[in-house]
Amino acid sequence: MKIDLRSIYRFHPIDQSDALPSGGDVYYECECGDIVSSVSFVKAACKCGNVAGGQGSVTTQSPEKVKPLRGKLR
Repeated sequence: MKIDLRSIYRFHPIDQSDALPSGGDVYYECECGDIVSSVSFVKAACKCGNVAGGQGSVTTQSPEKVKPLRGKLR
């Protein structure tokens, strides 16, 4: 079951330095358009497989294809 997080959160881009930020309100938007939490405790992945996570961590195969976002509840 896929949940569109855009219906729950308002997202704003984060200025990225060297490493991808992480935190409870940080999400990653892949170039395929899917959004995954940076600290996902449930199994989650984008449709192209670049961003995948679960058990509190997320891995990215190509970090340059990921845009970090800060999410606030609507």
